[in-house]
Amino acid sequence: MARYTGNHCPVCEQAFTDNDDIVVCPDCGTPYHRACWQKVGVCMHRSEHAAGFEWQPEVGAGAAEAAHAAVCPNCGNHNTPGAVRCSHCGCPLPKPGEEPQNAPGAAPQPPQNQGPIYARNPGDVNPNAAPRNDRAAPGPHIDTYSSGPDGIQRREIGPEDPIEGIKAKDWAAFVGRSPMYYLMQFFRMSETKQKVTLSLSAFLFGPAYLFYRKMWKQGLLAALVMVLLSIPGFMEIIVTFNPSFFGALPLGWLPAAYTIGEIGTWALKVILGMFAVSWYHESSKAQIEEIYMACPEGENRTELLVQRGGTNLLAAVLYFGIMCLLQVAILYMAGPSAIQYLMTMAGM
Repeated sequence: MARYTGNHCPVCEQAFTDNDDIVVCPDCGTPYHRACWQKVGVCMHRSEHAAGFEWQPEVGAGAAEAAHAAVCPNCGNHNTPGAVRCSHCGCPLPKPGEEPQNAPGAAPQPPQNQGPIYARNPGDVNPNAAPRNDRAAPGPHIDTYSSGPDGIQRREIGPEDPIEGIKAKDWAAFVGRSPMYYLMQFFRMSETKQKVTLSLSAFLFGPAYLFYRKMWKQGLLAALVMVLLSIPGFMEIIVTFNPSFFGALPLGWLPAAYTIGEIGTWALKVILGMFAVSWYHESSKAQIEEIYMACPEGENRTELLVQRGGTNLLAAVLYFGIMCLLQVAILYMAGPSAIQYLMTMAGM
């Protein structure tokens, strides 16, 4: 096993020695300590096997050639020797022995130390573009937008690229449904520092949107405010159909309170429609950072992100159910005439 001496095991990241018991992946040739292979049970590059990944040495014969081929001709990123595509921009990498070709439109010498790295030629990495005959199908990428010197520019960000220190793939795992939309908004917020994002769902569904996205504190606060603003309206219904319900309680203030409550309800809806996505961004970021600190990168972290994130339809339905029960209680207090009036309006 002398040919592997000095190279690193991808599991424990320790360099191999002449005395190590080494096994190799039968598909791509990646070497492992036997104990490390038994620990993980699968090749660390299994997701790249279908694309033709072949392990290349980092130390020893052929190492310099493999390292040179692993430098992306499009963005300059240094990839794992043997990688088929760049982990940042998705551009196909040359095989060892092939001279790297700059992607069309790219600078002759790719700049270094950029972060995050974006595709300079979206046609080469756009998952919707038809692949060229000499290239494999491009990997998935996330379309984003940011402010540039010439206005709004379209960019693409890869799964490994960071958004505020969190990999795009981890954002997507936590968000669950509609990841492209939210990653586009999160990236725009990180670039422009703007918090306002118009969300029709948050405007229409109010606190239910917050519960659906598992923002429990924000959802409870918004629901409480919504109920408080609705109290004058509920009282107005009761007074209209059952004037004796409140007895001698003075209600001269009720019309003004009802108007204020209606204005406040619409104002709350507008606020939710403008800032709910920003609140979701902040809430998600805090939870993902907690998971980053508690769990090392790997499948366990991804599973934890999926469990903690995602959506909760039951919570949103439960909110609507509670609000419906509250309205039924108000109708009960208003008396039979209110129910009869609603049935007449409904044509029953």
